[in-house]
Amino acid sequence: MKLNDFTAVAELIKERDYLRSLVTKADFGHPIKVGNTDVRQDIAERIRPELKLIFEQQIAVVDEKLAALGVTTDQEAA
Repeated sequence: MKLNDFTAVAELIKERDYLRSLVTKADFGHPIKVGNTDVRQDIAERIRPELKLIFEQQIAVVDEKLAALGVTTDQEAA
């Protein structure tokens, strides 16, 4: 990893951590909000698996970007 990539790596790690937190919240059944309004529980339960899949796909995209910068493990990112 180049010295000038540290800022980009830090931003990508923050994004990945945020996405991981969303997956965790989806696993625990936290309410889904649109703006300041909760999505109805029955609708939230139907879309939760798809939302989790989207978050996991985005994590994979971030991991690819990190790999392109030369970071392949969490230890290298730290």
